Amino acid sequence: MTAFDVDGFYAAWTAGDLPAVVAQLHPDVDWPEPWSGGRVLGRSAVAEHLARQARDVRFSVVPEQVHPGPAVTVHQVVRDADGDLLSDTRVLHGLTVQDGLLRRLDVGEPPP
Repeated sequence: MTAFDVDGFYAAWTAGDLPAVVAQLHPDVDWPEPWSGGRVLGRSAVAEHLARQARDVRFSVVPEQVHPGPAVTVHQVVRDADGDLLSDTRVLHGLTVQDGLLRRLDVGEPPP
């Protein structure tokens, strides 16, 4: 496995730098869509999904701890376009990395 820049990925996501986020995605990335329970497949589809999402919500996704796997416990704050708080939680991101790019992202409960 080639190294994946965890901190750079989350910094770009929190900054809303979608081109930098998308540049770190594998062409065949598999991305969660937690509100519908589905998945978004492929770099261009995920880019479109994130762009649509960015019109409605703002994410702050700060890595707190990297676990083997790799997985990352993140502090995730979501606000609507007006800045009103929608959620403030900690989640576990399971990362599958291939050739230094994010191949799959899974979301779950962080370890205690």
